[in-house]
Amino acid sequence: MKRKHLFLLLLLMVWGAVTGLRAQNEEINRKAQAHFQRLDSISKHLENQLQAQLNELPADSIPADQLNKILDHYADDWDYALFWEMERFRKDLGADTGQEKESEGEDATQIFRQIIKIIPKEKKSGKKENKKTPTKKVKITKAHTHIESVIRWGLNNTMDPTDSTDYSSWGSKYISLGLEAQIPFDKHGHVQGLLGLGVMWNKLRPNGNYYHRVINDKVYLANYPNTLTENKLRSSWLYTNLGLRFNPGKRYSFGAEVYSKYHLTDKQKLAYKDNYATYETSEKRDFKATRMNYGFTVFAGTRGLQFSFGMDILPYFQNQNFRLYQIGIILR
Repeated sequence: MKRKHLFLLLLLMVWGAVTGLRAQNEEINRKAQAHFQRLDSISKHLENQLQAQLNELPADSIPADQLNKILDHYADDWDYALFWEMERFRKDLGADTGQEKESEGEDATQIFRQIIKIIPKEKKSGKKENKKTPTKKVKITKAHTHIESVIRWGLNNTMDPTDSTDYSSWGSKYISLGLEAQIPFDKHGHVQGLLGLGVMWNKLRPNGNYYHRVINDKVYLANYPNTLTENKLRSSWLYTNLGLRFNPGKRYSFGAEVYSKYHLTDKQKLAYKDNYATYETSEKRDFKATRMNYGFTVFAGTRGLQFSFGMDILPYFQNQNFRLYQIGIILR
């Protein structure tokens, strides 16, 4: 296996592992949040039930045996409800031990089901017994640094000072795979710093019957003697990006970034027909692309999908004025 294929395989494995771990953590957090909400509902119901029973006791003299009986029932209900809620939480997380006792489980299950059934009825009945509803404290989760996989895809082309081009925009595409660290600058994550690393593949397809030819360390577009059915130049790059992203709401996002990319390999593929026979040639060599290039990208859209525009600062080829620009999408 070639080195670049091995590197691409390792990158895809890391990307898949990070994506799977992130989805698993989100599922666990969702189940834990539902668990805490159910505990809060059970706690409110039992507290209201205890308060109602205490209000029925005479104010002048409270019988000790009756008070102890009420408190014992309250403690038993708490034990049963907490036990079965924890068992339910274990099953949701896939950690069920299966050690429940049938004799003890039947009575506890009936009590717990009665508690769960009573809770929504109290919300719908709208009783005016408790006029002052306690304020619920909402726990705000602080944003933290995390790593995400990033896919970039789109169209690229070259332009020179005369704003003319010899390449097909739709036939010239790019795609990149990488990992990106998102660093929050505030506790809500409204402003984030971006730091990424990945691999990019560019494809340039000349218009007409032209192909790339290197003469005296300079690349030219030359006319091919046969009629070409395929003419494309593919280049691979290792890139890093550093940017700033703004998230004004829960869905929308925009920002800008600068990038640097290091040229790895070039490969030109040509195909033509001659006397009803099809011929293909593949040439792997240095087509004099700029070894180290820099550029910028601006993007806007949702948090998971943004439309982007980017452009290189240095010429794409050495000893040429052509600069590469890209229009595409970013999947985070």
